[in-house]
Amino acid sequence: MKKNYWLPLLAGIVFCIVYVSAFDSKLDLNGDNAAYLSLARSLAEGEGYTSLTVNGRVPASQFPPAYSAFLSVFLWLGIDNLIVLKALNGILLAASLLLIYMAASRMGGNRALPFAATLLVAFCPEVQHFANIVMSEMLFLFCTALCFFACYRQTQAERPFWRSPWFYVVILATTAAYYTRMVGLALVLAVLVFYLLRKEWWQAAVSLGGVVLLNVPWAVRNAIHGIESRYFGTIMTVNPWRPEAAQVASVGDLVEKMLHNFDETVIKGFRDLLFPFLPIDYAAPSSFWAVVGGLFVVACVFYGAWQFKPLRWWLMAYLVGQIGLFMLWHGGNGVRYVVPVAPFIYLCFYAGVYAAVRQLLRQWQARLAALPYAFLLMILPMLAPLQAQAQAAKMPYPPAYANYFAIAKAMQEQAPEGTVCCCRKPELFSYYAPGVVATRYKYTLDADELIQGLLDQGVEFVVLEQLGYSSTYRYLYPAIQRNPQLFPVVWHLKNPDTYLLRFDREKAQKQLAHVEETAEQPA
Repeated sequence: MKKNYWLPLLAGIVFCIVYVSAFDSKLDLNGDNAAYLSLARSLAEGEGYTSLTVNGRVPASQFPPAYSAFLSVFLWLGIDNLIVLKALNGILLAASLLLIYMAASRMGGNRALPFAATLLVAFCPEVQHFANIVMSEMLFLFCTALCFFACYRQTQAERPFWRSPWFYVVILATTAAYYTRMVGLALVLAVLVFYLLRKEWWQAAVSLGGVVLLNVPWAVRNAIHGIESRYFGTIMTVNPWRPEAAQVASVGDLVEKMLHNFDETVIKGFRDLLFPFLPIDYAAPSSFWAVVGGLFVVACVFYGAWQFKPLRWWLMAYLVGQIGLFMLWHGGNGVRYVVPVAPFIYLCFYAGVYAAVRQLLRQWQARLAALPYAFLLMILPMLAPLQAQAQAAKMPYPPAYANYFAIAKAMQEQAPEGTVCCCRKPELFSYYAPGVVATRYKYTLDADELIQGLLDQGVEFVVLEQLGYSSTYRYLYPAIQRNPQLFPVVWHLKNPDTYLLRFDREKAQKQLAHVEETAEQPA
């Protein structure tokens, strides 16, 4: 075996051990992973990229289609197993780290640094969490890593660009990234800057044109169905879970939102990924010294990106693009949106630290070649949060979710197909009750408006749960409290109290009609 292969082989063995130890075989409790599975199943069953709603199947628009399409291939082949579908993301993470390692080790001439950086990623609890749930982050990371590797290979190519297969890999990987997550725009920026600063004008124009042309079918499909992008609306929203909250109405509001998101995703998020053993309070603004520390981390990341000369502008443009999109998006998600960038943050951060040490100790540079192996000592404090995550993975569902899923399973067995049930997490409910049409209640403080929304959606049953989401207590519970006669109890589960309620549509219609008549009477 060649000497160059022992490092990635060792890293692969360690990665497998860590991944298996932290693996969670249960369905994750965020609703998006269940939604991706539902969309994938629709594609595999020939229903197209559609969602089941109270109005029947309608064209889906919540997520770009690539990840669901990726899953649908396996479902179509008969591999309908949650554990296997989860493991695919582990494979994508491993492949991504290998691609990043291969490109970085050839650029810097020091294999120890990319080896240490990519191996440390395997011990990051947040990365491991997203690598074993059915979400799009790992596919997006793989597309980005493939683009990164292909761009590096292009810097080594001597043939004309149109004869290089790596040029077309760049276009396809960039397009696939955008079809996976909207933040693929950062990758488009990275590719453009990479070509433009190399004065490769034709490559820049053709790659941009290729990405645009490959996105035309999706744009046409959305236009045909009258689907408008939800992203601009999200940019102008302060809190998507509180519709009654103020929208972004001025430049000052937008700047305030962007600074808040910068604090959450960059100042806190970068540190959370690199040092998961340090406590971080996402609910409170960062202190002065926390900001200073966060900015130091960011400076190290960009300084490290500068060390990879062939792709320094690719890395810097990609990081700037991602940070810009973090700032424009809505907050409240902690480190989640930073996870697909984590391997590049690790690589650049430790490259920056290594370069700074070499600058300070120039007279001993020859002796510092093995210094990156010392970075692996960071594994020791990272083990505690990783072990905590591994222990949590072996635990059963929390009681509130166990009750919630018990109601879903019972409805699947007993309720007629097509029964409409209103609940807080309809995607999770539908996973266990695919024959029930699950829908959300309207986020409004007006009880009558919420009840009218239930009528409009054809709701027959309502689940009142204690999953911990504030919207239940803020919107649904007050409406039920004010109108108990409209929500007779069908099933009550305890510890914690969870209710399946029947929605009396006839009484609700009469009550709202009476309210309307009263409002129309002259004072």
